[in-house]
Amino acid sequence: MTSLIEQSLNEIWSFTLGRKDIGENDNFFALGGDSLLALATIEQIKQRLGWNLSLGDLLRYPTIRELATDGSQLQVANQERAIIRMSNRGSKIPIIFIHPVSGLVFAYSKLVQRLGHDRGCYGIQPLALANVERLQTIQDIAEHYANLIYDDFGEEDFHLVGWSLGGLIGYEIAKKAADKGLNLRKLVLIDSYIWEVPIIKWDEAALLLDLRNDLLAQVATNNKELGATSEGAGPPTAIQQITVALFGQARSQRNSSIAFVERLIQTYRANIRALVEYRPTAKPTHGLLLHVSENDSIETWHKLSAGKLTASTIAGSHYGLLQDQHATTIAALIENYLLGKEELNHVVRND
Repeated sequence: MTSLIEQSLNEIWSFTLGRKDIGENDNFFALGGDSLLALATIEQIKQRLGWNLSLGDLLRYPTIRELATDGSQLQVANQERAIIRMSNRGSKIPIIFIHPVSGLVFAYSKLVQRLGHDRGCYGIQPLALANVERLQTIQDIAEHYANLIYDDFGEEDFHLVGWSLGGLIGYEIAKKAADKGLNLRKLVLIDSYIWEVPIIKWDEAALLLDLRNDLLAQVATNNKELGATSEGAGPPTAIQQITVALFGQARSQRNSSIAFVERLIQTYRANIRALVEYRPTAKPTHGLLLHVSENDSIETWHKLSAGKLTASTIAGSHYGLLQDQHATTIAALIENYLLGKEELNHVVRND
C-alpha cells in the first residue's frame, strides 16, 4: 500500500514537476527535475512534512520510495512551530486549516491542492506530536492557537477551515477573534459534531481501532489488505497497522516511527477526551457548515450561532469527505463562500 508519507511526497512532486503520472520508483531527475525544481521540492517537503533535506539528499534518494524509506529522519511535527505552510503564498487571503482529531493536517492535502492556487495555505497541528505539550480542553486549545495565529499573522486577514474536531476549535477561535485582535474573515466547518452525551470511557482497543480507521480513510480508502482486517484485532495489530499506514512497511519497525505513533496515540486520546467533554457556549458567529446527512448536531449549531451559521448538506460519509471524490465539490463550495458567493443550493445531497 501507499503510505501517508509516500502519498504526500507524490503530491509534492506532482506539483513541482507539473505532472501526475509519477510512480514510487520513478527518478526525480529522470522525470525532468533540475536543481531549481529540486530546491522548490525540498522547500515544499520542509513545509509540509517538516523534513530538513539538502540537494544532496535528493540526489542520494531520487525516488519517492527511497526518500520515504531511507532519505531522512522523519519530523512530521515541526519541533518549533505548530503552524506549517502547505502551499506557496499568493494574492488571495490565506487559509489556515486546523487539525482533526487525529492531530495530522495531512488530511487536508486534497483541499490544499484545489484551494492553494494563488493563496497561502497553512496547517495547525498539535505541538504534542513533537512532545512539547498537550492541552486538555477545546477552549484551551483554541486559546493557544489564537495566540499562535496572532504571533504569525498579526493583523493580516485569514480564513479558518476545520474538519471534525478542527471545526470545533475553529468555532472557539472565531469567538475569541475580535478580543485577540485577529482579522478572521470567514469560518468553514466541515462535518463537525457536538456530542451531547455523558463522558465516554474509551477502552484502549476501541480507541486504537478508531484511530486506525481514521488514518486508513485518509490514506488507504481503496486498500483491500488493511481494509479487510478483522474489527476484533487487538492493540498490537492496530498499532502496527497505524505505523504502516503512516510510514510504510519498510519504516514501520524503526524506533523513530514507533515513537511518533506513540505520541500520536497520546494526542488522539487527549483529543477524543476533549471532544466528548466539549460543552460550547452560545455566541452569534457567522460561518459555513458543510455536513453529511447523518450529522445530528445541526440544530445545536444553529442555536449556538443564533442562526448566523449557514448549513448545507453534502454527499459522502464523515471519514471519506476529504478524498478525491468529494474534495473537488467541497473545495468549490468553500471557494464560493470565501469569495462571497452565497449560492449553495447546487450542493449534491445524500438522501
